[in-house]
Amino acid sequence: MVIFGWREAKINTQPINNHSCNYCNTPERLFIQVNRLYVHIFWIPIIPLYKKTYSICGHCKLEMSKSQMPPDLQKKAKDCRQTSKTPWWMFLGLFIVIFFTLYMFATALLIHK
Repeated sequence: MVIFGWREAKINTQPINNHSCNYCNTPERLFIQVNRLYVHIFWIPIIPLYKKTYSICGHCKLEMSKSQMPPDLQKKAKDCRQTSKTPWWMFLGLFIVIFFTLYMFATALLIHK
């Protein structure tokens, strides 16, 4: 039995200054959070897929997707998303597959000599 699926991992969080929550009107408590979706097999990440961007209120915990944000907050979310880097460990499964494939080819070449 092979256990596979996809998960989200938080890759960046930035506080947003000079902006208040649309729901509770609490100032200076908004954060932009960037998550990366990845495919895993046996909980080992294989390939990162795409980024999701949310604004989160630290007071009422309201999450807004990029399409629900006001235009000025969407621009800040876009900037945060562009500066967010994918962590190396999200390619770990791909590195393991490449290493295993190279090892098998090297072993096959040594056996046939």
